[in-house]
Amino acid sequence: MKIKRLNAANIREAMRKVREELGPDAVILSNQHSANGLEIVAAVDYDERLLAEMLPPSALDSTRQTAVKPDTDATGQEIPQTTARPAVPTTAPRSTIPTVQSRPAINADPLKPMPPVADKARVVWSQDPLLVEMRHQLQVMHGLLEQQLSGLAWGELGRQQPHRADLLGQLLEFGCHPSLCLRLADAAAAERDPARAWRLALNALGRGLTVTGDDILSQGGVVALIGPTGVGKTTTIAKLAARYNLRHGANRVALITTDSYRIGAFEQLSTFGMILDAPVRLVRTAQELQEALKAFANKELVLIDTAGMGQRDVRLSQQFALLSDAAKIRTYLVLAANAQHAVLQETMTAFARVPLSGAILTKVDETARLGAALSAVHSEALPVAYICDGQRVPEDLQPAQVDALIRLGEEFAGPGGAFVADDTLALTFGKGLTAHVHA
Repeated sequence: MKIKRLNAANIREAMRKVREELGPDAVILSNQHSANGLEIVAAVDYDERLLAEMLPPSALDSTRQTAVKPDTDATGQEIPQTTARPAVPTTAPRSTIPTVQSRPAINADPLKPMPPVADKARVVWSQDPLLVEMRHQLQVMHGLLEQQLSGLAWGELGRQQPHRADLLGQLLEFGCHPSLCLRLADAAAAERDPARAWRLALNALGRGLTVTGDDILSQGGVVALIGPTGVGKTTTIAKLAARYNLRHGANRVALITTDSYRIGAFEQLSTFGMILDAPVRLVRTAQELQEALKAFANKELVLIDTAGMGQRDVRLSQQFALLSDAAKIRTYLVLAANAQHAVLQETMTAFARVPLSGAILTKVDETARLGAALSAVHSEALPVAYICDGQRVPEDLQPAQVDALIRLGEEFAGPGGAFVADDTLALTFGKGLTAHVHA
């Protein structure tokens, strides 16, 4: 690389000198006013990497690259000007210094690809305050339009099919998820009598529910209960153990816990074990679990209580790995019936990484609507094993039966379903009713 410093009276003369001294491929590195007029630093065979080694960072940042190429007129005579306006003195604002031709940076390592250049214009454009405000206004308008269309669709349904609208209101009051309400209402669409339509919808719900038939207490084996914290796994294990002793005799049950996180968890299960005359063991690893199962090989029923963890807990994989390493373990998911449908659905999705044999519904006595829990197990086709409707051991544990679940759900909802506001129904079902418009 050859660098030369030139002085000229004006920019026109400076450009001519650069072409004469360095040739048409020269680039202008800097320009500034001096006592002799205009001082220009130009270079030929420009290498930005070498320049970075020669100049300090501040000088390198202020460097502008300008190629000097001659133009010709119609007669072929050279015009003493560049392909664009020449660089102005560095005293001018940085944004006003034009660039005629910029050479890309040379990659020091030819085997290493050059890093991608970020599209700064796109980033700045997407964050423009005007665009952000316009996007917000469009979202508001979309929500208002969707709300208006939902209200119109629900009003049209109420005028044309009043029985279907009433049935949807009853199913929503029952606690079913809106998507399930629409499917159940379709099953009774041909029935005009409200009472018969209600029974047809509940029969359709019952056909989608399955039960395990009291398999834990009738078959025995190795059973693990998993689920979020606070759903009542330990109490449910005590109920199952006590009920098994009452049915098959004492000294046939053993208890294992993997809960080494919660304070007093092992002591609570040990207290139940002393009352039921059942041995209790705490395990922390898969090998300890295998050893405990071998020690309890003479027991007809081994119940495993696991640590309660939320569906988003990162330690869930450890619990799953602990259970998957042991063979012949039937796993049941414990769900709180008083939880919202979204929470139940998320819980079932998180814990479905372990093969599930069924579900146990607890806190049935604390829920206002049983339909949410029934909708959750219905959507995942997960059979229900038992329901727990109190804290008493072992009285408040019942084997699940489809008819009993439907009847219990009706008792919570009340006869015929309570009144649901039209605005709630419109917002709940209107979007589904207008879905065909966007199809």
